Amino acid sequence: MGKRIFVVILAVLLCVTTPLTAYCSQINTPDGVKSSVEGVILYKCASLNANSVDDMLSKLSENAGDSSSDWYYTALSQYGVDCKNSKSISALKSAVEEFYENGLSSVKATDLQRVAFALLACKQDITDINGRNLLADATYNRSKYRPLDAQGTNSLAYALLLLDSKDYKTPFEAKDTRDSIINRILDRETNKGGYALSGSTADTDMTAIALQALAPYKNRKKVSESIDRCLDILSRRQDESGAYKSFSNTITSETTAQVIIALTSLNIDIASDGRFIKNGNTLLDGLMNFKLDNGAFSHTEGASENNMATYQCLCALVSAYRFFNGEGVFYDFNSKVKTVTKSVNRAVTKSVEKKYNTKSKKSKKISNPETSETINQNSKEENKIVSDKQTKKKKIKNKIEKETSKAVQNETTQTVIPKTSEQKSNSESGKPFTPKPFYIDFLLLIISYLTLFLIKKGGKK
Repeated sequence: MGKRIFVVILAVLLCVTTPLTAYCSQINTPDGVKSSVEGVILYKCASLNANSVDDMLSKLSENAGDSSSDWYYTALSQYGVDCKNSKSISALKSAVEEFYENGLSSVKATDLQRVAFALLACKQDITDINGRNLLADATYNRSKYRPLDAQGTNSLAYALLLLDSKDYKTPFEAKDTRDSIINRILDRETNKGGYALSGSTADTDMTAIALQALAPYKNRKKVSESIDRCLDILSRRQDESGAYKSFSNTITSETTAQVIIALTSLNIDIASDGRFIKNGNTLLDGLMNFKLDNGAFSHTEGASENNMATYQCLCALVSAYRFFNGEGVFYDFNSKVKTVTKSVNRAVTKSVEKKYNTKSKKSKKISNPETSETINQNSKEENKIVSDKQTKKKKIKNKIEKETSKAVQNETTQTVIPKTSEQKSNSESGKPFTPKPFYIDFLLLIISYLTLFLIKKGGKK
């Protein structure tokens, strides 16, 4: 009888502790998310053959005005990287000028909105880009050229996110206001809840993007009711892996990423909220199924690296990182973010040095006397390259430090999202805020004591 009781108790405790162990996996902590964020940065530097953050930004400028580069600026800036890079700023402004020259009626609103976020990331005034008010033409005055909702809920949501990014005011003569945009989003909710890019069936991506935009207005009754319906849909649609299916009914990293940004924008703890944990897997656990060894992400599990998947996952990881550290939501450009440029540069430098050291070791393995002269010559040339690279990195590093110091001195007072007392305590001590563990050790201790007690009792019997 005693053995039966023991087995039952042990089974119950294991059922309780197994999912809790999953909740505490490394990716569900600030350090775990940080590691993945910097893994993407190192991957991007390697793919662009960049030896510093500033060098990477300069090379990203070659595709400025395109989604393949613009979202990197936004994500990097919101992580704490100083994106005020002259080549990037010049290229982004040129892209805006090209949009105007082509005629805004032929340009998608989301293209204008995306490049506006990238310029914000580079510390630019989007109300005056070469004398153009990009903010107005991408949001409240968009209908002068083409209806703001020509792209459906998508363009409405990003217009609202852009207006709220720095609490911009809409003038009296504006064609649209925050209220009108909110109402137009709500009007597009499907009969069964959720939002669709087109048609009458809600798709997960669009529902998540709508939630990101509506999040600041969750205290309004109609908005709150719509959010509740959307959250119910998202909870039910989550896969056992923690990830999500796209509108094509395929589990993808991009859809999972958009839901992460949505939930963290609503201040929902994705590492512990039971509504969004399936089979012990959180959304971050689900996202890691798409992570590759080189730091990039794939579109679907088991596929090769994909640029869109990588930058959307980077945005999601940064959003989660900001949530864990109390730094405000992903699209909030008012909250103060701790600068990480120096630490990221150190990581990039180590990665570059490791790359060259690996090449050097491979060269030394060759021991054929007939080729020794060639090997020695290659070694000298390689050492010269490394020396030149290190000298260049040192100059770039000094330049970045000067720019960072100048930026800090010129920084004006910004709105900071209130933190809980525990977050404040950790922040003051210089430690990242880590969600409380689920007392796994304590539960395991109980199991041990129960085991000893029942064995001892059974022995006496």
